[in-house]
Amino acid sequence: MNAGFNIELYKLLADWNPMHFEDSTMGDHEIYDCMDLIHQKKSREETIEGIQSIYRYAFDSAPTEADVNRVLDRVELLNQTCEL
Repeated sequence: MNAGFNIELYKLLADWNPMHFEDSTMGDHEIYDCMDLIHQKKSREETIEGIQSIYRYAFDSAPTEADVNRVLDRVELLNQTCEL
């Protein structure tokens, strides 16, 4: 992946802010973990479960499958608009 994609992916995940932090940087570690998981190009189901697991481990709470699915749809659109 190129740097432009990574920057836009970070922004997308930070804006998503599934734990609804007032300061979205409080979830930076989880954002980077999600970015790593997305770069692994696993199946959609594995990626959803992985993202939920990242947040569940850190915060004892996880975004819903539907919520993760929506953000992954946005990641796919981003992937199509960025030069790889």
